[in-house]
Amino acid sequence: MFFTDQIWLKYPALLGYKVFAVLLIVILVGRSTGIWLYKKRKKLRGKDNFILGLNNLTFVLLSIWFFFLFLHVFGITIKEFFTSITIIAAALAIVFKDYILNGLNGMILMFGDSIQIGDFLKIGEHKGKIENITLMSVHLLSDDDDMIIIPNNVFVNAQIINFSRNPRQQSSIDFEIQSAQSVSVVDLESLLNLVIIRESSLVRADSFKLKVLEFRKDLVHYRFKFALNEYDPKVESRIKQALWREILKVINMQKNTL
Repeated sequence: MFFTDQIWLKYPALLGYKVFAVLLIVILVGRSTGIWLYKKRKKLRGKDNFILGLNNLTFVLLSIWFFFLFLHVFGITIKEFFTSITIIAAALAIVFKDYILNGLNGMILMFGDSIQIGDFLKIGEHKGKIENITLMSVHLLSDDDDMIIIPNNVFVNAQIINFSRNPRQQSSIDFEIQSAQSVSVVDLESLLNLVIIRESSLVRADSFKLKVLEFRKDLVHYRFKFALNEYDPKVESRIKQALWREILKVINMQKNTL
């Protein structure tokens, strides 16, 4: 023990490398242990936000570790480094401000519970399934299999509809038909109900209903609502397309009778 202590005193640089080695082991073992315990507790096979957060946090810590190792190799102390960049620190902060905010917002999204990998969202004009969350952006896969990349700063400040967190899984379509006297509301509802009945295994029973939202002189504004047993954007899109086809048939029939 005395001999070992003498080595560290004689070669203080070796002590620094020992500290770096211990820190590296702590970071890597801590990540692996944390993920293993989390998966075991959640009985999870894949990955979710928390695991993404741990991976990205590990990446940040390793980046800091390599940075300070670089300084140590070249014999630069932390005090000397920060003293030397004081003049340009403000400029660097301005240049990297968006990157830093993006990274912080990304960590908030990963360790938060407002959204999860696999959730179906609507953000602005975009709608899709969350495929990945990084330190810089959120990746959405649209119904057309297009990858939409949204910066975290934009994402956290936007109005978001999370369809997967809607316990009732409600969907609806709005439409207008001219000349209310020429079409029976009962007949219209029956036609739309037939579309839903064909998908009865996917739609909650007694959840579909036609409502009159507004009655004007020449137009009637309708809303047809239905609820899926489990939200699936492709199923929702297929049902809505079938409903729109029936509505168009009614409108065309109405035009022919006028």
